[in-house]
Amino acid sequence: MEFDKKKVLSLAGTLVLAGAVVVGGIYGPSAWKVFMNKAAPEKDSVVIQAPPVEGANPQDPSTAESPPGQTSGVSPAVTVTDPPGINATPQGDVSGPKKYKEPDTKDINLAPSVAGFFGENGLSQDAQNLVFGAAWNIHQYVDGYLYGPNSGPQMNEEDIKRYIVFHKSLWDQRLKNEPNQAAQFKEYVSALLNRGADAFNAKDKVRIEQFHQELHDLDAHLLRDDQSAKIYGATPFATKR
Repeated sequence: MEFDKKKVLSLAGTLVLAGAVVVGGIYGPSAWKVFMNKAAPEKDSVVIQAPPVEGANPQDPSTAESPPGQTSGVSPAVTVTDPPGINATPQGDVSGPKKYKEPDTKDINLAPSVAGFFGENGLSQDAQNLVFGAAWNIHQYVDGYLYGPNSGPQMNEEDIKRYIVFHKSLWDQRLKNEPNQAAQFKEYVSALLNRGADAFNAKDKVRIEQFHQELHDLDAHLLRDDQSAKIYGATPFATKR
């Protein structure tokens, strides 16, 4: 999918486009909606489901935006545990329907197994912010899809696929400005997002669960080093302690 370069916002700083706030490379659902509306032909409408954003004031017009809804080449080998039943007990807080929550770059705490890919001679802070935002955002919707509204905001398969493709397009565009020293991690993330889009395109729940396990480990362990989160061991980077 091609986006008008003038409409693809700088990954540095904070700016506002049609009510969509983009902070330091973090593209939330509101920005996705704006880009999709700009990029898609008028006849190809995009169905955007609209769970409320956590912390939003329903009376505040600035929060009225509705959240949205294999690349060729060799990707690293991935070991995935047997997927649980689709009706497995959801993880996390089950006290009520979960709303979309914006990512916060202060939560980034790279695991040692990937920290070396960033910093001097590695991927930039912009790239770090972008992959974190993608993992955080998509993870919420995949949790909601697999385990229901008590585990995450809701979106159908087609919109989740488009949302993944959106983030992959931003990632691939960012990589044109990044050094090659971190090629293993760059290619892994691109291939992971491609596998996820393919799984949702096929509506294959076994492959979607496999994607979920990788995405969970990428988000919770590789990018946030969350000591309390479950570990699937589904990425080619060490996540077991």
